[in-house]
Amino acid sequence: MPSIAVVGAGQAGIVLSAALLRAGWRVSLCSDRTPEELLAGRGRPTACLFGDQVEYEAELGLDFWPEAPRMRRIHLDLCTGDRDAAFAVDAPLRKPALAVDQRLKFSRGLRELGARGASVTVGAVTEAGLEELAATHDLVVVTAGTGAGSLFEPDPVRCVHTEPQRRLFMINIHGYDLAARPEHREGVFSFLPGTVEVFWVPFHDRDVGESRSVVLEAAPGGRADRFCGVTSADEGLAVLKEVVDELLPHESAFLRPARPTSPVTWIKGEILPVVRRPVGVLPSGRHVLGLGDAVVLNDPLTGQGANNATRMARFFAEELAAFDGPYTADWLTSRFDEWWERGRHANEFTNRMLAPMTAAQKELILAASRHPGIAEQLWEGFNDPSSLSPWFFEAPAAREFLARCDVGRLDVLRYRLAVAARVVRQKLVGLRPVRRPADGRAAT
Repeated sequence: MPSIAVVGAGQAGIVLSAALLRAGWRVSLCSDRTPEELLAGRGRPTACLFGDQVEYEAELGLDFWPEAPRMRRIHLDLCTGDRDAAFAVDAPLRKPALAVDQRLKFSRGLRELGARGASVTVGAVTEAGLEELAATHDLVVVTAGTGAGSLFEPDPVRCVHTEPQRRLFMINIHGYDLAARPEHREGVFSFLPGTVEVFWVPFHDRDVGESRSVVLEAAPGGRADRFCGVTSADEGLAVLKEVVDELLPHESAFLRPARPTSPVTWIKGEILPVVRRPVGVLPSGRHVLGLGDAVVLNDPLTGQGANNATRMARFFAEELAAFDGPYTADWLTSRFDEWWERGRHANEFTNRMLAPMTAAQKELILAASRHPGIAEQLWEGFNDPSSLSPWFFEAPAAREFLARCDVGRLDVLRYRLAVAARVVRQKLVGLRPVRRPADGRAAT
């Protein structure tokens, strides 16, 4: 019976451990916290899983929250600098997405894997601890992102950024006004290009159950970059409401009555996207494999973190279960390179969305606002980023894709003119003078 030590009880660690237990492996799972400590911790990232990853968790018997709200469609508002939505894209997801509070997921997952036969230990794993695990197991896998830099060197060929691309703020809310904005019964994305992206995700919160997790990504130094001084959930929500009132006022009525789900369910910060070499060498010469955030860390703009971790864990579980060993550094690196052929699309998707949209991408999104079938294929990119290649990334392929969808150049021009006319009408309404009755008082 092969043996594996998995360091880190997050998304990658729990999924990999469950899959290899099912395959008959002896699994040692190392967590830095007990289930009780995980459950009582601070709020964690939203970590919305899309269709294939939701199904794989269910296949592994990790679907413990049937009451959690599913996201079955996405409504995207593309806004202008004049505070108005220029147009919207609205379409169903091919498979439902699911966002469950990671405090619940990781606490329950750690208990469940112990009950299934994993040897669970709690405490920080030092370099000496890694050496001991490597000496007593066929393979050690590190899935915890914190401190990974000392084990896994950045890959200069696969790294794109040298500094964070967004300032981030996340908060879980309840008490919002669904009647004021029915679109929020599903997922809503609000984009003001060059300034801010806001994601409003149906969420299952530890404390209140159904809620919304709001993730805001602000361009550094821009008009939405106001959260650096935030020190509490209430303060952060107040700043969020100010940003929405000023930049996305069509969301104000929905957000106005909202409250934080708890004092700890908020996060702020920034992320430097990085891709690291997958195999780290210990002082003894023994090696360990990195998975998940330990080796591939993306900006959360396209929601690929937990999805990437799940895809990577699934791939390696299948490869390891089908191979008799030994699990040499060369074999592991070759498997990672094989995974990267598909996994790189998640990075490319995220990096392209962090950059200003190209003319071809603008045309695709504009066409999606008129053709739900195109929008559905766009949304599938969150589930499987490789499905976007090459038509979302290359201008000639984008034109060919639109032609296959019976959208020609004249159609795109007509869509542009319609959007321009709408924007002009909105401006004219905003400039309309206030009517005053004979007594000089402003009319109401």
